[in-house]
Amino acid sequence: MEHITRKEPITPKISYTEESAKEIVKRFCDQVHGLKDARHFFTELFENEQLPALMDSTASSVFNLFGNILHRYLLLEFAKITDPSETRGNENLTVNYLTEKICWPLHCQCILIKLSAEANCFIKRYIQNVRNKQLAHTDVEALLANKPLGASFPEGEDEKFLKTLQEVCNITHEACFGRIYGEMFPPVVGDVVNLKRTLEHAIAFKEFLSEGSREEQTKLNSYWERVSHRFTETQRKALKHNS
Repeated sequence: MEHITRKEPITPKISYTEESAKEIVKRFCDQVHGLKDARHFFTELFENEQLPALMDSTASSVFNLFGNILHRYLLLEFAKITDPSETRGNENLTVNYLTEKICWPLHCQCILIKLSAEANCFIKRYIQNVRNKQLAHTDVEALLANKPLGASFPEGEDEKFLKTLQEVCNITHEACFGRIYGEMFPPVVGDVVNLKRTLEHAIAFKEFLSEGSREEQTKLNSYWERVSHRFTETQRKALKHNS
């Protein structure tokens, strides 16, 4: 009896003109934009010369934890966006998915293959091992060796990686919508500036409270209690609304 070899069904490629392809491209670009935003906030908060000192002077444990969480998030999301187009029968929205699952005009396809290779090379060289041993799993050897979290890559390589992803967005967005996605600016430019000012005000308030006269201290305490009560009441109303 002749042996018949079963072949896995080949998923047909989607045309870049189909609405489903356009929605996929839109979601991918939003994903990349979100990554750029997160990287911007991490840079401004934890690689800025002045802010880390301000954070250490106010709530160092909280900010250290937040910095660690954001760092892990960035490394893991960098890795995820270059995952295979499909794992265990489930499709992944990644740069490889765009390259392999959507049928593009020839000139776009050639550029996408090159950009995809660049993005995958960065991850395999600098981040994949960290993902496998410290992010997706807790490797015993890495844990006992007290290896610090993080990928060791030359300065600026992560920015090149994000620029590559942005080029993928522009190429695919232009093919689908007739225009490039464009620059990916942070949603609110003043957020980090406002945080810096708030921390500075908090430190100034604390110093003035400790050095002021009794009358000034009494007045400042009344303001403090008023603000505290206002936010407590706002939180109480929000909890009541959500319950």
